[in-house]
Amino acid sequence: MHPVTESGVILEVAQMLRGEGHGPLPAQECPHAHWVQPLPDGRVLTSDLGADRIYVHHWEHGELIREGAVTLAPGTGPRDQHLLPVDSDDPAHDWRVAAAGEWGGTVTLIGPEPGHDAKHSDNGTIRVLQTVSLGPDALPKPDQAASLAFVPWNALQGNAGAAVASEGIAGLAYVGLRGSERIVTLLWDGKRLTRLDEPDVPGWRGRGIDCAGSRPRHLLAIGNLLLAANEASNNVAIFRLSADGEPNLAATLPSGAPTVFVRL
Repeated sequence: MHPVTESGVILEVAQMLRGEGHGPLPAQECPHAHWVQPLPDGRVLTSDLGADRIYVHHWEHGELIREGAVTLAPGTGPRDQHLLPVDSDDPAHDWRVAAAGEWGGTVTLIGPEPGHDAKHSDNGTIRVLQTVSLGPDALPKPDQAASLAFVPWNALQGNAGAAVASEGIAGLAYVGLRGSERIVTLLWDGKRLTRLDEPDVPGWRGRGIDCAGSRPRHLLAIGNLLLAANEASNNVAIFRLSADGEPNLAATLPSGAPTVFVRL
């Protein structure tokens, strides 16, 4: 944890929290910290890709206090996280986070346990709510789920000539699969993630689209555009999203091993 001054200067390390444990796969022989996700209620989640855990922290006198962990299915490998908008009267304390499972080829949804007061910092209020398979390929090279980007439904409609019916749709989540080099689309209704079609059905609603490169390491949505950082093919692919959410390749830009987008 690095303090940041009011002028934006990053100071030396003030605190370090270490993981422990391991998962069942050869790539999970030790802890592997990967992502930090602040929550609307002030807490902080971190992904441990190596130990199949998402740690939960709260702030206390300027320090992060680890209060527990959410344990995911063995071999999941939680990687990138994304805060999803919820259909709730109290979104600050009734939140949902989607975590891409690198080794499980899944997206795991976590959030406050129904019936508990999520305003308290008791980790017993947070649990796994849902797991969705992305239909990962096992051969010739196992798929790795990398990054998730969310696009609100109104962002799609704002650039459409004619609005598409949105009943039961809060937005769409796009997830990259490295190996088969695909981008898979999931629907978010404000409470749950669902597939638009079965994984073996051709097309963007089912199996997904080609990422226009190799190893889509990070995805970023800006309005009705979806950007894919294709690390191994040294390019950024830009997809324009239609009113129903279908990604259509608009351009590719050369970039040396792009790893992550940072919006400025």
